[in-house]
Amino acid sequence: MLLSAGFIGLRLSLRPLLQDEPPLILLLAAPILAAWLAGFGAGAFATAVCAAAELLWVQEPPAIPPVEQLRLAIFVGCGLLSSWLIASRRHALDDLRVEHDQLLTAREKLAVRERRVRETLEASPCGMIVVGAQGRIELVNREAERQFGYTRQEMVGMPIEELLPQDERAAHARLREVYHHTPAHRPMGPERELHGRRKDGSIFPVQIGLNPVEGSSSGLVLASVLDISRQRAAEAARRESERVAQAAQDALLENAAMFQSLADNIAQLAWMIDRDGSSQWFNRRWYEYTGTRPGEATGSGWRSVHPDHLARVSAKFRQHLASGDPWEDTFPLRGHDGSYRWFLSRAFPLRDHAGRIVRWFGTNTDITDHLEATQALRESDRRKDEFIAMLAHELRNPLAPVRNAVEILKRTDTGDARLVRLREIMDRQVGHMARLIDDLLDVSRIARGKLTLRVARCDLTSITCQTAEDYRASLEASGQRMVLEGCDAPVWVDGDAVRLAQMLGNLLTNAARFQQGPGTVVVRIRVDPAAARVQLSVADTGIGMDEQLLERLFSPFSQAAQDMARTQGGLGLGLALTRGLAELHGGSIVAESEGPGRGSQFRITLPLASVGTAEAAGKASGATRV
Repeated sequence: MLLSAGFIGLRLSLRPLLQDEPPLILLLAAPILAAWLAGFGAGAFATAVCAAAELLWVQEPPAIPPVEQLRLAIFVGCGLLSSWLIASRRHALDDLRVEHDQLLTAREKLAVRERRVRETLEASPCGMIVVGAQGRIELVNREAERQFGYTRQEMVGMPIEELLPQDERAAHARLREVYHHTPAHRPMGPERELHGRRKDGSIFPVQIGLNPVEGSSSGLVLASVLDISRQRAAEAARRESERVAQAAQDALLENAAMFQSLADNIAQLAWMIDRDGSSQWFNRRWYEYTGTRPGEATGSGWRSVHPDHLARVSAKFRQHLASGDPWEDTFPLRGHDGSYRWFLSRAFPLRDHAGRIVRWFGTNTDITDHLEATQALRESDRRKDEFIAMLAHELRNPLAPVRNAVEILKRTDTGDARLVRLREIMDRQVGHMARLIDDLLDVSRIARGKLTLRVARCDLTSITCQTAEDYRASLEASGQRMVLEGCDAPVWVDGDAVRLAQMLGNLLTNAARFQQGPGTVVVRIRVDPAAARVQLSVADTGIGMDEQLLERLFSPFSQAAQDMARTQGGLGLGLALTRGLAELHGGSIVAESEGPGRGSQFRITLPLASVGTAEAAGKASGATRV
């Protein structure tokens, strides 16, 4: 309305200026602007208003000439046509603007969707490969790059068959053509072993899923590739583990059967208990001996122990269960006939990989015959010792008159050289026999525990020096040179001086007897203050000894080879007597030799006297010597 009124007023204001009727077309601007601004209705309304104004105000005569009517009709037609055209253009521009906005929105959504798709592909744990209808790669993700060893730029545009082993490429090309004719979501080759080929030529097993890309007119296919090398390795490891487990189970069953067979056939009674001491298993020998049946002995086997020993044995066994230390004891067990036999019983703990005790395995060894044989042997040995003691006494009784007769002959001067020689022979042999009888008596007393030592504080150095000097002549007579070491200071011990001298004398006699020509005998005293011990050793360069002789050297009547021992005389009692005397003094003796012909060494170890008493004895000895 305002536009129409404005243009009508403009036309009226131009009349004086133009001095003529202004053109009617000037009023077309009103419907054109109205249609542009408000559409066809506003343009038609503006056309009608302008036409009415022309009829009412512009045309003065009441009758309108035909020309004016035609002009007015043309105006109205042009106004309506212009309004329609402008309104249509306006609507078209609006629709175009809306479509443009919709297109921009669609492009943004498509970009977001594409970004999300790419992010999804990149985040996928599988290798994602988009392949076109011609079999060339269009898109890949990082996992596909990692799997095949190619870069993204190298893979895009590459034929998909390049990622397959050479022997699978032809078949894959044929299957790909078939798939493009009937695309579907499915795994690739579910019945076949599929493999991929890396850039370095290595082959690896894969699983592939095929998915046609929706909305794609170019036949794009998304292939998801999963490297199953680890799964195959895990599967192979699982199968190997199952095989090993089965083999271990078979071996366990075989070992269990073997253990049962061995346990049932050993001579011992065998059993197992849990860590609390309750019985779990017994072997066949146990059931045969005790007369019980499987199941009857479960819980505890102590009822077979002799009542006189049950409390002691049970208490000791409980201590070992608590400490976990191996157990050993000797006691009688009742058999199926009610009789008792002695058994040496042992048990040791079975532990798991963490060191925890899970059960105990024990055995009972029948030692009744052994004990009886040992007792018989001891009885025989006792009778032997008694016989030796009686023999020595019986031999000593007639020897006394013979020795007296020799002494009388010594005092009788006959002047006959033959009688003198016979007297000397008799004297030597009587003395030798007397020493043998004394040794027999000493060995017998030691064996029976009846040898008494006259213990006093004495200087081992002085005893050693005196004894060595006593035997020096006999050693030099056999070609041996004696050397004394460590005899420059007193060494105090608590012992029997006569027996100490006897021990050293036996060793020196042994060194002189078993020599092989000129040699050296070294007598050495060595003190170990830290251990409160003194060591007296005698080393020679004689015939030496082998290992077999060293093992039985200190047994009574033990000698070297018969040819050598018999030529040198003796009963083989000296070293046995020396060991017995050393043990009675709280010491020990050991023998060493590097072999036959390489000499021997005997070492006697004795405890030192207490420090205070030894110093007092030393002062007293020093005062006496002064």
